[in-house]
Amino acid sequence: MPNKTIQREPMKPEFAELINRPQLRTVNKEVKNKSKIVTPASIAGSAIGIASAVGCIYKAAKTKNPAASLKNLSYEEADVLLIGAGSVLGGLAGGLIADKDKKNVIPKLREASQQFIGNMVFPISILACANKLLNKYVFKSNQTPASAKGILLKSAVCVASLVGGMELGNKVMNKVNNKVFKEDIKHDVKAEDYLVHADDLCLTANMVLKDFKSVSAITSKLLPLTFIVAGSKTGMANKE
Repeated sequence: MPNKTIQREPMKPEFAELINRPQLRTVNKEVKNKSKIVTPASIAGSAIGIASAVGCIYKAAKTKNPAASLKNLSYEEADVLLIGAGSVLGGLAGGLIADKDKKNVIPKLREASQQFIGNMVFPISILACANKLLNKYVFKSNQTPASAKGILLKSAVCVASLVGGMELGNKVMNKVNNKVFKEDIKHDVKAEDYLVHADDLCLTANMVLKDFKSVSAITSKLLPLTFIVAGSKTGMANKE
């Protein structure tokens, strides 16, 4: 008797889904468990980095002025970059230590460079240059005029410098990172990126109103805390 070939119908999608569900639940559970470790580690690392940077700034201020205290501590552009570096490096360290998945190392390194160089070095450097030009040729002084016109002008310059600097910085870092890591990924500045960058809003207020002691006392306290977003995002970055 000749052998008969039995042809089986392909498995229906709904049955395949039922078979694969336990595996999917296992994978999702592993992802959730990992995020429970990586997220707090990234936040904690970022907070430690920020605290270390503020400590260095405070120590330097204390050396120049023994009467200086954390309450009246003010931040210049260079100080802000130091806080940003502490936040990003701290978040990166926390994320790398907690995340054992090696494929997430490069995404974290890319995010660190985008956050620090693209979102901090470029905009803050442009802001520093813009402020110097504004003070030299417009205000003729290092102090912001108390008039509404002066405050409005400096606010506009600060916002334009930060937004334009972020756009330029991210475009440059996209090209640099694609060459360094040999992969073609585009990191766009999206609307939500501006929302999470509360540090830019606080930085603008701090730079514009730093000559007004009552206001700068508040912004100076909030400024370091806002940078925890950048560090946390760095540590939590993963391969999508």
